[in-house]
Amino acid sequence: MDASILTEAGFQPIDEAGWRQLAEKALKGADFDATLVSQSDDGLPIRPIYTRRVDAEPLAHNHAGTPHAGDAWTVNQRRDDADLVRARAQMADDLENGATGIALVFAGSASAHGAGLTAGDETAFRKTAASRAAAAFSLRLEAPHADRALAGTLARALDAADARRAPVHFGLDPFSAALAGTASGTTDLAALVKELAGFGFSGTVLNADGRLVHNAGAGEALELAVAAAALAEILRLLDTAGMAPETTFALTGLSLAADQDQFLTTAKLRAARRIHARMQAACGIAEPKPAHLHAETSWRMLTRLDPETNILRNTIAVFSAGTGGADEITVLPHTLALGVPDPLARRIARNTQVVLITESNLAHVADPAAGAGGIEALTDALAEKAWETFAGIERDGGLSAAIASGKIKALVETARADRKAKPIVGTTLFPLKTERPFTVLGPLAEAAAKTRLTPVLLADLTAGAAA
Repeated sequence: MDASILTEAGFQPIDEAGWRQLAEKALKGADFDATLVSQSDDGLPIRPIYTRRVDAEPLAHNHAGTPHAGDAWTVNQRRDDADLVRARAQMADDLENGATGIALVFAGSASAHGAGLTAGDETAFRKTAASRAAAAFSLRLEAPHADRALAGTLARALDAADARRAPVHFGLDPFSAALAGTASGTTDLAALVKELAGFGFSGTVLNADGRLVHNAGAGEALELAVAAAALAEILRLLDTAGMAPETTFALTGLSLAADQDQFLTTAKLRAARRIHARMQAACGIAEPKPAHLHAETSWRMLTRLDPETNILRNTIAVFSAGTGGADEITVLPHTLALGVPDPLARRIARNTQVVLITESNLAHVADPAAGAGGIEALTDALAEKAWETFAGIERDGGLSAAIASGKIKALVETARADRKAKPIVGTTLFPLKTERPFTVLGPLAEAAAKTRLTPVLLADLTAGAAA
């Protein structure tokens, strides 16, 4: 076929007003807004067409020029199997086959989801440190706030092995614990932060986390607002301890969920960077630095029925987080809602990222969504909505006070109740008549069909709830 045929056929240039006139003609009297304008869970309008933003500036991220990641985001893989021998073999396989980071996930943490190492397994830190000394890879610690001493144990093990060639994210986070109704409080937190910072590792010490409220049913704006409120409370705590805002921002990372809504997830991560920069400006920082932004695929979007559909959801989530500028991405294996994932599920989780980086070259463009009218509009709207919610939390005394008063619980429950039930392909729409058996390595600690957060949120997680 001669491509000139298309050139000669061509289309007459048309502006947005002209396009709308044609669209309304095609609608044959149907209401334009009711038919073609949808809304996000936060009530933000999503129009069918947008004008390109020619003056948009790309949002900076942290992973460009990172030697251990080859300029791509960190491909994180969970080490969450309570069987230590099996977990070490899994970690070695992950690192040999594309993973550039390991998340040490302990039972009871916000991201454990029924799996996880046990509190006595910190002895494994020495072997992990030895492995890291031989081959650099990023480390993330996901531990319950009640076991925050694990962070010091890990730091000393890494220091003794001189394993300093890649970032460490210690993940101290008292607010997720408070949201879940488990151990909370910030007593002696500042002293521990200073101790960990004193080791001189690159990476972060604290974590402002929105994943728990997302998984309990919050919309994108509330998730962003809770993460911002956590960061604000951390800033006040460490300011009292004599730590400059610039230092606190550098030591604190952000963690958000990435789900199957491509445009909203990309916009959410971009909005997080806007909010982070705005908070730095509010603190009088003349040259804001980008946050370390960690994205984890959504637990609430996973289904127990026909779990292979979770592979597609995870792929969209990773693509969205990558285009949104995540510095580090963790993929929950597609069978995690059924039990401890087997090697195949772990390999698929890992390769979801590896393929997008090495074959699709997704990491080669800084902020590929910059200038896209729809994404820019969603980014602006999410940032403003989240900032408004964040300001309300601050007016009520900050995140700890909002959790204690039940405000966060009420906001999450309202968001969850307002979310319209939608058909889920493979689960409620076109379900299998007979479910295929799937291999897992063992049951999860949380074996119930629906997991509860107690006693503060008291909201059913949706992982498998649609099943």
